Amino acid sequence: MIQLFIRLSPPPYKQKIREIWLQYLLHRTIRKIASMPLGQIPTRKMLADLQLGWGNYSFAANLDYLEAVAKRAIQASEPILECGSGLTTIILGLLAGRRGVAVFSFEHMPQWRLHVLSVLQKHGIPAVNVCLAPLQDYGNFAWYKPPLSILPQQFELIICDGPPGKTPGGRYGLLPVMRQYFSPTNTILLDDADRPGEMETLEKWRREAGVKVEMQQMPQGTYAVITHH
Repeated sequence: MIQLFIRLSPPPYKQKIREIWLQYLLHRTIRKIASMPLGQIPTRKMLADLQLGWGNYSFAANLDYLEAVAKRAIQASEPILECGSGLTTIILGLLAGRRGVAVFSFEHMPQWRLHVLSVLQKHGIPAVNVCLAPLQDYGNFAWYKPPLSILPQQFELIICDGPPGKTPGGRYGLLPVMRQYFSPTNTILLDDADRPGEMETLEKWRREAGVKVEMQQMPQGTYAVITHH
């Protein structure tokens, strides 16, 4: 019904009405998930509504990856590290933060960080730290400059959807920079795993760190589950 209303609206108002509706959809769905019992995974329809309401279509994670993040988030019992903030940050806060599991998200874009923080604060989503972490040159690659002084000693779950693919070295820096902060039983979820840059990163991680990589080829995209032998 709302889609029909938007289509029939006068052109000068169509875009504004759509923006208002998407914002309403996002906030309504966040409230729905926040009212669910702790430990219960959102339905795929809820995640699809979150994705639609969030917008940012060029960078937002696909639905299959969001579902994988949600399933891992309800199981996590130790701190979670996220590389690149966005809709997954909201999901991690709703499903892990509300259970008292701390989430630390690295974000190199100040304005985007403020946007994500505003959504978290508006809905009272707890235990999420969106850390400003500018990209730094490490010689052979660039990666985030982590705020080490505020980080926990170990991360159990790592959600890797950043930095942007055009960054020198792509997402390779995660292991050489942060590996000492991973728990012995850590799991990494790497999005966009079938892109050339990510495939090169995975091969380097295999060779240098002896990790085990399981590729998950899904209808909406491919992600990798990385664990240590």
